[in-house]
Amino acid sequence: MKKILFLLFLSGLHITSYAQKEKFGKYNANEMAYSEVDFEPDADAVMLFEEGVSKFYGDVFETSYHFRMKILKESGISRGDVTIPFYSGDNRTEEISSVKALITNFEGGQTQTIKVEKDQIFEVEVANGWKEVRITFPNVKVGSIIEYTYKKTDKNITMLDGWTFQNDIPTIMSTYSITMIPQLEYKMIGQGEKYNTTSEKTASNGTYSWTLRKLNSLKAEPYMKNFADYRERVEFQLSRYQKTLTEWEDVLQNWVVLGNEVLKDYDEKGYFRTAPLDKATVGADFEGSTELEKAQKAYYYIQENFQINEERGFFPDQWINQLMKSKIGSPLELDLALMGILTSLGIECHPILVGSKGSGRSDLVPFPFINQFNSMVLLAKLDGNEYLLDLEDPIAPFGYVDLDKHVKAGLLLIKDNSQLVPISIPHNSNSIFISQLKFDEANNLMVEGNLRQSYYEGLVTAQRSHDLEKSNRPLYELFTLDPNWEVVDFEVEDKMKESNYTTTNYKLRIPGPESDNLDLIMLSPFKIATFSKNPFTQDFRIFPVDFGFAFSETYTALVEIPSGYELDDYPLKESITMENGEVVFQYNPIIMNDKVQISAKVEIRKPKIDVRQYGNLKYFMESIATKMNAPIVFKKVVDP
Repeated sequence: MKKILFLLFLSGLHITSYAQKEKFGKYNANEMAYSEVDFEPDADAVMLFEEGVSKFYGDVFETSYHFRMKILKESGISRGDVTIPFYSGDNRTEEISSVKALITNFEGGQTQTIKVEKDQIFEVEVANGWKEVRITFPNVKVGSIIEYTYKKTDKNITMLDGWTFQNDIPTIMSTYSITMIPQLEYKMIGQGEKYNTTSEKTASNGTYSWTLRKLNSLKAEPYMKNFADYRERVEFQLSRYQKTLTEWEDVLQNWVVLGNEVLKDYDEKGYFRTAPLDKATVGADFEGSTELEKAQKAYYYIQENFQINEERGFFPDQWINQLMKSKIGSPLELDLALMGILTSLGIECHPILVGSKGSGRSDLVPFPFINQFNSMVLLAKLDGNEYLLDLEDPIAPFGYVDLDKHVKAGLLLIKDNSQLVPISIPHNSNSIFISQLKFDEANNLMVEGNLRQSYYEGLVTAQRSHDLEKSNRPLYELFTLDPNWEVVDFEVEDKMKESNYTTTNYKLRIPGPESDNLDLIMLSPFKIATFSKNPFTQDFRIFPVDFGFAFSETYTALVEIPSGYELDDYPLKESITMENGEVVFQYNPIIMNDKVQISAKVEIRKPKIDVRQYGNLKYFMESIATKMNAPIVFKKVVDP
């Protein structure tokens, strides 16, 4: 699916028809009979209708919400517990009120409607200023329609909530309207294929509305976890406001102003002051013969002495002295502390705001819309070279940037000179499998292998092995192994910091057939290869395929011909490439005197593949899986 951004001032909307308002608790014959979503038949529930209506009341922004959902399968019954999150903060920034809810069942030609009582609607504290209103619907069953409405007021009128037209279940109709006031002027961003092609838009007397129909659910697909970047959505940011009858005040009108606002917050919380850092790092060794050596020592000092909490965003919650005392902070706070240390060492270093994958938008809009950022990396100039630094991952080596931050551009923050800059993160990620296979006297297959993975492939293995060790689970869970296989030996050597790779050594015993008088032995040497199974089994796909980064995997298996057997058949040499060169596959057998060597290589050259190429990719990956599972056949030697 091609993602389309649509940017305009609100006065430019085209006028079309407006969707009819649905009445609370009143259902038509189609809704009562609805049993399956034609464009997503496996859905366990469906949003029949949802509506948001936003208006200004003085300096408060109020939105009325209306949701109507139907349960289609047993697995959807759990959706009868509804949660409405909101941010209250210290001054009740947002508030939820006027909650109404009911459930309707249709059985034996009878309609039964139950109003949800007040004791089944309650508010709970969550954390860090967040609260939830929870609604528990009674007697939820297949065929139930659950419906609820509420109002939310918001004192923050600079960035408005906007509206997302999709849910984690399919949506039949989603409509949103907003009524503006003359004293406030907003810029809007709309995104999504249906938003730009089939949405019904209206504009009349300061009220603007959008209606979208037949929307697929937002849910993860194989090799696409950042599906939120492709959601159908509208967002608003204050552009300017009227101060007097003749005077207007601009708000964040360019990158410099936005950058200065963010830097001001960092400065107010002390992240440009060296005294707290100098005091907290007394005795730390940051000396080195080069700027690179100094920066590496500073990076590992922060990584080894501070813990990462769950807070995210590009504004710090703690002051620098609080962070230095607690030694627990968000990735952004740790990055800012690293920036302070590098600056105190005379090294030029600046923050870059980024919108990480999954935050709602993977491509930046070329004007200062602040909601498109949610995270940060550092740009350090070391010995004349530029390095991107990131403390998002607690074990990532110096110079690695979290994969979700592998985006096209970011906002470089320099006082009075902030600007968009391209982001490029070169690396040569690959995996090399080398294995030797031979049969013992009991016909068991003995496999001895070595796997070396470099850069981001290696980092993934280092992260997974670290998590397994932390949870006291065996390292061989890195592979998907048949439960009948015996793990003789398995170890992982992490050389990421020193040499940018990990090495995995393993020995396996695979039980052979009980009979020792087989006419044929068949062996597939690449059973544990990543693409020995096709990960793309869906008939159709909603989102692009995103492998995360370009990489290659090379497999070499040296198979010893069993005693008393001879080579009968083996897969032929093959080299294939997808039409646009996104994926390349090579397969090459070499026959020796008493051995067979099989080599296979998969290259993902283009990490993001358009959804329109999904059919081709699925077929291509099925071809790879078939070849990777093709057996070598050995035939018993018949005595003359």
